Amino acid sequence: MRNWVLILGGSSGIGLATAKKMAAEGFNLCIVYRARKADEAIAEKEFQAIKELGVECLTFNKDALKVEVVAEIVSKLKERGVSIKLLLHSIAKGNLKLMAPILNSDMLPAGLQGAFRGESNFLKEDDFLLTAQAMAVSYYNWAKALLDKGCFDAQASCVALTSEGGRKAWRNYAAVSSAKAMLEAISRNMALELAPYGIRSNILQPGITDTPSLRMIPGSSYLVNQAIQRSPFGRLTLPEDVANVVYMLSLKEAQWINGAIIPVDGGESIS
Repeated sequence: MRNWVLILGGSSGIGLATAKKMAAEGFNLCIVYRARKADEAIAEKEFQAIKELGVECLTFNKDALKVEVVAEIVSKLKERGVSIKLLLHSIAKGNLKLMAPILNSDMLPAGLQGAFRGESNFLKEDDFLLTAQAMAVSYYNWAKALLDKGCFDAQASCVALTSEGGRKAWRNYAAVSSAKAMLEAISRNMALELAPYGIRSNILQPGITDTPSLRMIPGSSYLVNQAIQRSPFGRLTLPEDVANVVYMLSLKEAQWINGAIIPVDGGESIS
């Protein structure tokens, strides 16, 4: 009987790379993603390639943040008798706004000068709350729904993604940074309270990775150049690098890793 993986945000970037890796290792997949009509055909082509590896691949182009969507999909998994071995939270949905106007752009590093011109829409309370719901609270909501329906494997792993920005200040990143800090706190407590059920929770901290989400950050090209300079290997983190570690956390040999924040950056964060 094949094990199942549930991926939230699996149509591109790290989520898609993980789907491909887990399928190659023989896991069945349930992928929840959000794509516009223009992008859906691209996602479906990727999913078809995954199915051709000989695994089941259930896909739902739905809003994973809605309570009714969580209930619907988890109920369908329960009806099919699916047992989730690994849950990956790879939802990247947040507000990227400044907190205040930049008074003197000449004080910015050369690579960031001009990146914030014309900014006039600044962070409000709702921006923080919506970002936290998408990038932190939803991780717990899905895990709790699976637990309540008895859909977890006897030894299951929950994994979510943070970044250095969860503990450092980057312009335009305040809402996402606060959500990442909340995500890390939620994961620590899941690691404690879900352990008696055989469920582990860990956070991966990828280095700068060239994904659609990264490109949305103002000044992302500067972050890319800085990451390459900082990396002992002189390159960015690849989605596949992260996918390999997600797979490792699904193994029996990784069952004693719990409540951790694991850098997956080739050493980028040490310098």
